Amino acid sequence: MSKNNNNNEEKLSAKEKREIIKRTLKAVRVADSGYLIRVTIEYVLGLATEFVFIYLSALVIDGITQSKPVGTLLSYAAIVVGVQAVIFMTKMFLFRRSSSQTFARSTNLHKNLWQKVMTMDFVRLENTDTQNRFSNADNQVENNNAGIPALCKYVIYSIGGLFLIITGVILIIPMVFVKPVTTAGFSGFIQSIWGFLAVVIITVLLEMLKSLVINPKAILGFEKVQNDKKVIQANRADGFFSNYILRNYRNGKEIRIYSQQNLIDKELDKARDEIAEGWFKAYKSAMLPNFLCQVVNILTKALMYGFAVMRAASGMLSPGEVIAFALYFEKISAGVSDLSDFYGLLKITPTFCKKYFDFLDIPDEKYKGTIPTEKRDDNEYEFEFKHVWFKYPDSEEYTLKDINLKWRIGEKMALVGKNGCGKSTLVKLLCRLYDPTEGEITLNGIDIRKYKYEEYMELFSVVFQDSKLFSFSLAENVAADTEYDPERVTDCVIRAGLGDRLKTMENGIETCLYKDFDENGVEISGGEAQKLCLARAIYKGSPFIVLDEPTAALDPISEYDIYTKFNSIVGTRTAIYISHRLSSCRFCDDITVLDNGHIIERGSHEKLIAKGGIYTAMWAAQAEYYKDTAGELFA
Repeated sequence: MSKNNNNNEEKLSAKEKREIIKRTLKAVRVADSGYLIRVTIEYVLGLATEFVFIYLSALVIDGITQSKPVGTLLSYAAIVVGVQAVIFMTKMFLFRRSSSQTFARSTNLHKNLWQKVMTMDFVRLENTDTQNRFSNADNQVENNNAGIPALCKYVIYSIGGLFLIITGVILIIPMVFVKPVTTAGFSGFIQSIWGFLAVVIITVLLEMLKSLVINPKAILGFEKVQNDKKVIQANRADGFFSNYILRNYRNGKEIRIYSQQNLIDKELDKARDEIAEGWFKAYKSAMLPNFLCQVVNILTKALMYGFAVMRAASGMLSPGEVIAFALYFEKISAGVSDLSDFYGLLKITPTFCKKYFDFLDIPDEKYKGTIPTEKRDDNEYEFEFKHVWFKYPDSEEYTLKDINLKWRIGEKMALVGKNGCGKSTLVKLLCRLYDPTEGEITLNGIDIRKYKYEEYMELFSVVFQDSKLFSFSLAENVAADTEYDPERVTDCVIRAGLGDRLKTMENGIETCLYKDFDENGVEISGGEAQKLCLARAIYKGSPFIVLDEPTAALDPISEYDIYTKFNSIVGTRTAIYISHRLSSCRFCDDITVLDNGHIIERGSHEKLIAKGGIYTAMWAAQAEYYKDTAGELFA
């Protein structure tokens, strides 16, 4: 594989192109096993219908010029209509489910990408380049000019091209090998087999010029647009505003209250202007090649019809045969064009199809480990951070600095500190969304990177501040599955403090959240959503529960209600609580205070208050803030 110095794009070798073509066709076969065969048969049947029509039309024309009986002419017409009807009914029967199959094939190809997004390393997912690559890969599923459907189309057209050439040659041969009227001069040359071969060679050369030289130049402009990072970013922005902001009715309040219509209009216009400019350049660069293609088409048609007319003028062809000869010749020419198109465009389409597989092939950097996690009946697990340093990708600043921390299952620990001090980052490392830049995290003395990733993740239930719920039923959101234990779901919802709200739902735990897909769906507040996320964490039943600002959307009184039930909610499991509010900390066995990525203080609530450090200052400030509305929290 080499680099193209002009556009810095990868230039594929012939071998690499063949491998991508094979892989693409295999992916399509897996997505829809009978697609290529089904569509090829459908296409060839359509071509066969055209040949039947040409052949019988020539018979009708000659019958009229030869004054054949009306009955004979009507029989020809009936045969034409009958054959077309049979082929049409055959296609309707064989391909009655083609629309649903096309949808399924497209969905399955998209699904490969969706599954990759849901399973790839989180550190990759947050990267803007990855998002752009995903957008580009996703586009290839529907790219009919040079993507996956285009490659399939060219393969099918090449088979159709062979059919056109073989059938056209068989049907035209009787008209070619007619005894010439004269053998002298230019007229004799036209009537001879050599004249026919000369026309064939010129036509083939013109078609190959069009397919191998001119057409690829037209497509190159569109290839540049597909690779243009500005256009890719603009497409993502357009999709974000169109699909996420404007089609999500929950955004309507902010748009109206803050008069954001003008902002959204400008951002949409900016994105679409960038897209339009890119495509304008592509179409502009394709104007001359497209013009030349039309010139070639005109020349080949003029050559074919002129040759047929000259043969007819010499008396070698009847009026019907003139039409048939020209159309057969045109079909042969189209077949040659399809084959040369296939060869020429296969130089380009693998480059686009490769973008699909490039995304699927993004490697996971995270070591997944092979050691199974211990299934301990006594839940005796011990975690330890040993001299852990961490900085985010593409950042020079360390978010966590020399963290040393240890705790055992069953303990309740709080992480507190100012915004940006590293609290949530520490939890991301614990849950292996990221790996430490330096140092290690151990579980029972073994580096957590050595454990099987899937098993290790089963140890944690996490409620993030921005945890998401989906437009599924309440039960499916809590169980994170379509199959669940109804009694257990109900119990978790009640324990999370949403029992009263559940009683008001007509369909109970089967109630759909939100109205995206169900007009009877219910809208829930931010606080209720947070409680459902907590119920989901309880339902999972992991020995380790992490609450990252779980009450951020709650008022202080509701927050207090959650905290007083904290031990019963978490049970015997270990809990790490992350918060800006400190009212929960007095319920925790251990409080760790972070500042600027360092552990500054650690101890129980009483010990930290007595120490009179940063924690004491934060506590006093928040107590003053809450004293009028929730003074009982600080009694």
